[in-house]
Amino acid sequence: MEVKNTRWSIVAALILTGMIAALQVGKVAIALPQLQQDFKLSLFVAASAIGAYSVLGAALGMPVGILTTFVSARRAMIAGLVVAAIGSFLGAASTNGAFLVAARVVEGCGFLTTVLVIPSLLRRAAAPRDLDTILSLWAAYLPSGAAIMMLVGPTVLEQGWRMLWLGNGALCLAAAMLLFFLALPDVAAQPGGRRFGNAGIVLRSKAALLLATTFGLYTFQFMAMAGLLPTLLIERAGLSVATAGMITALTWVANAAGNASAGLLLRAGVPMWTVPLGAFSLMGVAAFGIFSAGLSLTTVVILACTSLGLTGLIPGSVFAAAPRVAPAMLVLTLGLINQGSNVGSLLGPAVLGSLVQHFGWDSAWILFAAIALCGIAAALGLRVALGKVG
Repeated sequence: MEVKNTRWSIVAALILTGMIAALQVGKVAIALPQLQQDFKLSLFVAASAIGAYSVLGAALGMPVGILTTFVSARRAMIAGLVVAAIGSFLGAASTNGAFLVAARVVEGCGFLTTVLVIPSLLRRAAAPRDLDTILSLWAAYLPSGAAIMMLVGPTVLEQGWRMLWLGNGALCLAAAMLLFFLALPDVAAQPGGRRFGNAGIVLRSKAALLLATTFGLYTFQFMAMAGLLPTLLIERAGLSVATAGMITALTWVANAAGNASAGLLLRAGVPMWTVPLGAFSLMGVAAFGIFSAGLSLTTVVILACTSLGLTGLIPGSVFAAAPRVAPAMLVLTLGLINQGSNVGSLLGPAVLGSLVQHFGWDSAWILFAAIALCGIAAALGLRVALGKVG
């Protein structure tokens, strides 16, 4: 049933839930130096922990989308928060790097389930005229939550990284309990016979595949740059963990502002495909300066904020385009998009960590230049594919 007036309190509660889930992403980035020290990890292994929660999402994003249709969206969201909490508690009990990475995979299952179904609930709470704006605001959940973690995390880390894991687990459980008693719109489970047929339709959609590819390239560069930026600032500029966290938080805030601004561009009539085209192009140029040893700290920070802010326009435009690609199969389309997103989240920090470990920070720009070229190609493909779906 179409909603005439947007239920903004419900929209705010759902976006806040996404931000709580996103805290799980930011906590590893800010705790990375402590994790390396406690477990004697190489930069490659430690960086892999940033994206390890995405392992199952990278392989099972679409299947998880199908599984969530077996139960109502509200139940799936609450269950996802509980699983994320369990993963965080297990991580706090880790005695080695392998156990920590495994716990991150459990967190990833909960994170993926939670953020996959929330857009469907937002659609039920939003009037059609507000949907593009709301989905663009929803895209800001990840950088907003991670920015909060960058600001709050250093204070909690004074008590050790395990306390940070325990606190996040408790917060996820508290959110699940509150949502259980909150009157939310819901999306019912789908009839059994339609699930796999609908999945085939989405997988054959060129537009859906290109949206997933675009999002994957975005998260690759985002998680690589934002995830390892604190380490770059600590190692190269000699900053403290707290200062590096505050600077990194600025870049996440810039990214969140980009997420939220995408809706304004789309409502002004800017074609969706031009957003990733411009953002990836400028990101490739900015990366050269960010990883250059010859530039001042102030210049590096400005370039990083600019790069992550402009690329922040990409998620909002992708989420806004998803309902138009397959309106009746939104959760499956989002499952595919999240699968691409998790592939990028998994590979980005690990690939950059390996590159830096072997060739130094000065070589990192090459990776971002390659991602920029791939992103430009995907954007040009979207120009054609989106034109066909209208």
